[in-house]
Amino acid sequence: MSEEKKDDPQEQQDFLSSHEELLNSINKGKKTEEQPVEKVAKTEPVAESDPIPESEPTPEPEPISEPAKEPEPVSAPEPKPVVAPKPASKAQPVKKPAKTAPSVKTGKKKKKEHEPHTERNEEEKRRHEELLKQQALEQSEVTEVLKFFKKYAKPTAVVVLGICAIFLVSGLMRANRLKKDAQADSALIRARTASEFQQILDEYESTPSAPLALMGLAQENFNSGNVAEANALYSDFIRDYPKHEMAMQAAFNKITCEEAEGKLSEAHIHYGEFAETHKDTHLAPVALIQKARCLETLELFAEAKLIYEDIITFYPNSGWSQTAESNLSVVQSKLK
Repeated sequence: MSEEKKDDPQEQQDFLSSHEELLNSINKGKKTEEQPVEKVAKTEPVAESDPIPESEPTPEPEPISEPAKEPEPVSAPEPKPVVAPKPASKAQPVKKPAKTAPSVKTGKKKKKEHEPHTERNEEEKRRHEELLKQQALEQSEVTEVLKFFKKYAKPTAVVVLGICAIFLVSGLMRANRLKKDAQADSALIRARTASEFQQILDEYESTPSAPLALMGLAQENFNSGNVAEANALYSDFIRDYPKHEMAMQAAFNKITCEEAEGKLSEAHIHYGEFAETHKDTHLAPVALIQKARCLETLELFAEAKLIYEDIITFYPNSGWSQTAESNLSVVQSKLK
């Protein structure tokens, strides 16, 4: 009996330990049912503390009948191991995942991850607003331009068309003028008679060839003996083209016509005036020679002598100085 009594507490201890395991398994099942939303799959340390499978507690209920017969060894202080503090202490690590700080951390990470996304959205909004403002500004400018064109389009179009027409007409006129000038030049080169020069004056009066044709016509009349007609034509040239480069030659030729007509007293005066007016030109010594000849014809040899001496003195390098020297010797012989 003493050996059996010694074995009884050990069996009771085994029974209590199995009972504690059953309670732990029951508590574990309740906690898992209460927290289905929270994923506590990572709380594996609780499962590791239970190496005994759930099927093992089933064969141990056999010694339950034996301690029921002997109430003596069961004492009041022995059920202390059955108290829940120990399983509660084991279940505490299970409650920690329920408070799960990692879930809060993951939330912070998500917030941090969302921050650049929100910044990008704000930048896109700003860009979109700027684009809208720019589009509105461009649209307002377009409307203002359209209003301006509506207001001033017709007048400006009329003015532009007028300017274009003027340029077109002036271009056509210039082209026609150039064409006419070319025709007049070619006709002037071919002209040899007074009638041909007169035809140029009739058809191409407004061209640059007209004054040259007038000079040619006067010269042809002078050569043919129509001195009065030539004199009148030279007068027309001086009147119509006073700034032309041939005006000086026309004035000299006019005095020559007077000499040819026998108006020597007038001619020698006009020659002197011409030489004084154009003394720096090549026609000045020529006019003095002609003056001296008129004086010789009028038998004014002393005056003619002075004119020849002036030519030799003032125009020594010209070809007319030699003519003046030879004529001077003739005049001096006449004076003796």
